[in-house]
Amino acid sequence: MSILLLIPGCISLFLVLRGRIETAFLSVYLPSLLLLPVDYGVRIPHLPQFSAAEFALIPIGVVALQRHVQSGSFRLMDALVFLFWVSWSASEIVGEPVMNDGILNAVSAVVPYLMAYATGRRLIEPNLRLETVRRFVIFILLLGPIGLYEWRFLQSPYAIFGQKILGIASTSSYNGIQMRGGRGRFSASLGGGEIAGLIIAMTFALNAWLVFLNRVRTKVDLGKRFARLEKYHIPGLLLVIYIWMTQSRGPMIGLAAGYPILQIPRFKNTKLGIGLVAVVLGLGALGAYQYFSRYTTVKDPSNVTEEQASAIYRREMLIVYQSVADMGGWLGWSMGAAPHLEGKNSIDNHFLLVHLIQGEFGYILFILIAAESVRTGVARVWSLQALEDRAFACSVLAAFVTLWITLYTVFMGGQVPQITFILLGWGQSIVPARTAMASVAEIQTGSKFSFRKVLT
Repeated sequence: MSILLLIPGCISLFLVLRGRIETAFLSVYLPSLLLLPVDYGVRIPHLPQFSAAEFALIPIGVVALQRHVQSGSFRLMDALVFLFWVSWSASEIVGEPVMNDGILNAVSAVVPYLMAYATGRRLIEPNLRLETVRRFVIFILLLGPIGLYEWRFLQSPYAIFGQKILGIASTSSYNGIQMRGGRGRFSASLGGGEIAGLIIAMTFALNAWLVFLNRVRTKVDLGKRFARLEKYHIPGLLLVIYIWMTQSRGPMIGLAAGYPILQIPRFKNTKLGIGLVAVVLGLGALGAYQYFSRYTTVKDPSNVTEEQASAIYRREMLIVYQSVADMGGWLGWSMGAAPHLEGKNSIDNHFLLVHLIQGEFGYILFILIAAESVRTGVARVWSLQALEDRAFACSVLAAFVTLWITLYTVFMGGQVPQITFILLGWGQSIVPARTAMASVAEIQTGSKFSFRKVLT
């Protein structure tokens, strides 16, 4: 029955061939990405396994890549992302014990890296900005009842459906649910508590732009019901509750760092706001570092809480794996050949994981990608004139800060690679929006061959 997971890809291909790529992105890819786990995938013979969302992305990504190449307009981030994929491919092909496995891993990364990036770079701005953010928030909110069921009953409806209907086995003894403090951790379709918390925290940052639009009463139409919910901050409150139910400190810390950035549009002097927020974040980082050092320094290891033990594990992991990562050289060990030290099988730090798998080359590129995303975000906040555009740039920048801080505590799993690279491309293409952005209905019904009145 797993063949059913090809349906989103077939629908997306049909819509793209009919010239309705925007509909394919909004109505096929986004729901597949956020409402279906990445474990819901199919492997076609002689190809790597792709998830239902990745199958839906492939036709969109091909067109987006073609548009980007034909545009002839390239930025530094374009080169960094491409070289990062090259780094991954070289590490896998050279380092994997079986070269065919390395080639498949290299090919599989084209979709979540290059195609997702090109989609964000060429498809969303400016007409699809509102509808993309709006649907992103709505789809994440729809996961609430499933997450509540997991939190209460320690069972995953997605895992049960996957096992009984699709024939996809779950490796967890709790039917796909992680536990902490006697409760299940909110995961739903998002691949674990930490990963779910990260995606929800980034969604909170994007939702802040919708709150802003609703508060200042712009001409943008959020929809009658959704606008009423935003008026009373119900989506934001629900997203905070969802993060709490994931029981993940990393996303909470990341969102705490991103939240001050969301306040920049409140300042009449944008440069003053950026400066004050930078000072607050700098002092916060210093205080957090000192607190973490004290928190993970204990005299009696047997007398620590579960959360404290997890923090101590991460600190020790960084120390013991650093020398192993250095031994990998410029290309690293590759994903399949990377050594796992006894007692430290889980590498809960994506920066360390990139260093381990892709070596010095990939690690440097990953840091440059993170730095360039933040630099571009600050530049957009600094330069955009319209308050609506500046508020959106602040939301994207807050999402990036939340992402990079949280990745210091978790690996980039689940839907995070696709979301990250879409956001990287999107962040590079932010342009001043029109006075009234087109609705999705207008986009879908518009014709490339409509007649124009010509004055002669």
